[in-house]
Amino acid sequence: MNAFEGSVRLEGERLVLRPFDLDDAADVIEVIRAGEDFLPPNFPNRLEAQPLAWFLREGVHNVQRLGVGIHLAVTDRPNERLIGTIGLFRTDWKQLTCEVGYGMRPSARGHGYATEALSLVSRWALRECGLFRVELRALVSNHASIRVAEKAGYHREGVARGAEVGPGGAHEDMVVFSMIATDPQPGIPSCGLVAHDRGEGRA
Repeated sequence: MNAFEGSVRLEGERLVLRPFDLDDAADVIEVIRAGEDFLPPNFPNRLEAQPLAWFLREGVHNVQRLGVGIHLAVTDRPNERLIGTIGLFRTDWKQLTCEVGYGMRPSARGHGYATEALSLVSRWALRECGLFRVELRALVSNHASIRVAEKAGYHREGVARGAEVGPGGAHEDMVVFSMIATDPQPGIPSCGLVAHDRGEGRA
């Protein structure tokens, strides 16, 4: 089963969430040059033209093709310039569960973009994709991410002790949140339009 197949485009009041493509190269290059730390760990971190082009054209979409996750660019609605990323991973189609992760560019933090993006993706995963549970984990020291989860309507379940190696190299505790399909899901301001083309996806 792969409910992630096809081209995905999620639209909110201020954001468009869509697959990465070559048009994002300039923004990704800017991010790498600035040393911004919000990209997922499997994203390029060096300025090498051919590997970067391959990644944006094909590599970033491999998890979606395999049905194990999806990476989406978080872009501003007027220009669709990259302001962050959000994705689903550790998808278990037998149990209908997955985890969600996100990151915003430093210049985009503090404006509620992460909350809007998280709400859009969560509603899509639980309504359109047929998943039952989306889990979110945040370091206990990451107060901003914890606030995003709470504002998006996630339920705090507890603390996973020593669950991740933190920036300093030591194992740190993580707060575990979840949203399930039967939870009341907060609406997206203004529109919350979800478009999902089940045809041929981007390559």
